[in-house]
Amino acid sequence: MTKKVLILGAAGEISRMLIARLLKESDVELVLYGRNVSRWLASLVGPRVELVDGTFSESEKLVAALSGVDLVYLNSMSRAADTKSVIAALEATGVSRLIGATIAGIEGEVPSGLATWTQANLPSSYIEGEVASANLVKDSSLDYTLLRLTWLFNDESNREYELVPSGAEFADAEVSRQGVVAAILAIMETEDTKYYRQSLGVGKPNTHYDKPSFY
Repeated sequence: MTKKVLILGAAGEISRMLIARLLKESDVELVLYGRNVSRWLASLVGPRVELVDGTFSESEKLVAALSGVDLVYLNSMSRAADTKSVIAALEATGVSRLIGATIAGIEGEVPSGLATWTQANLPSSYIEGEVASANLVKDSSLDYTLLRLTWLFNDESNREYELVPSGAEFADAEVSRQGVVAAILAIMETEDTKYYRQSLGVGKPNTHYDKPSFY
């Protein structure tokens, strides 16, 4: 059972929502890591929360932050060098369980209309970084779960999501951040190895559009 979680990129929107639910709905201890988290997340300091200011490239800080950790959530995978550093720290410390958030389309699994729209609305360097990062994780020894997130919106009343396995077409154009958090929590709570070394699309069912409805 997971007792201590390291959240990398803890000041991000999804991370903050995940932290709030973990603190409210579980008794896990949290290590919150990222740039200036001691400023952005100061209100969260308490018996179950440790804050660590650092970047993903700071190997020694990452290794120290992993002490006693059972599971790591990585909120950003847009820079392959940073992802490589995270993987190295995990492998060096023997922490094998990683849940990483990446983007839909990195496996060529998105229908052409949505793929074209996405490519037109994201920098090519960003997409290339996500692809390279995902490949690094897949080539590692880690018990990873990669979450390929489609386009995101906020709606506290909408936590609907589905998980689409690697190799299947992933046509969902959108999903709420709250739905993504619900998916992460469900995966965290799964006791067996069902989601180990898996790449899963996370989207809202029946949103098979050529672009998100909110654009």
